[in-house]
Amino acid sequence: MINGIKNLFKYFKVIWNDRWYDSHFIFKLLKFKLELMEKNFRKNGIHLYAEKDADKMKLCILLLDRLIKDEYTENAFRYHNEKWGEPEFSTDDSSKFIITHKNVITEKDREQERKEFCIINDKTYGMEKQDVNYLFSFLSKNILTWWD
Repeated sequence: MINGIKNLFKYFKVIWNDRWYDSHFIFKLLKFKLELMEKNFRKNGIHLYAEKDADKMKLCILLLDRLIKDEYTENAFRYHNEKWGEPEFSTDDSSKFIITHKNVITEKDREQERKEFCIINDKTYGMEKQDVNYLFSFLSKNILTWWD
């Protein structure tokens, strides 16, 4: 019963801020749990591989940090925006959403920028998906061995 009460206090902020509509909240909850476990394994680990298991948990935490920060798009589009200019957003008379770049001058530029945009956009999704796959593959291989 004491552990349950302690857990209420430990998890209060994470649960209070939890939402159902975004994967990042699952990542935050999992990260919090793994951080508690890693700390406990380093401090109180009694099985032979406690330190190694804590290192594996740390790797998962680092992957979760990347997923939570969600900087895939910013990192991938840095060069694109240097080349074409930062995107500027507006609407026309019919409320159509328009994205322009100061270095897009000709129609050929516009076609090239759009083509590069689509390629980069696909890559950002791929990078994030790769981190998710690595995280859960790594967890799948290791999580059952973290206890005696």
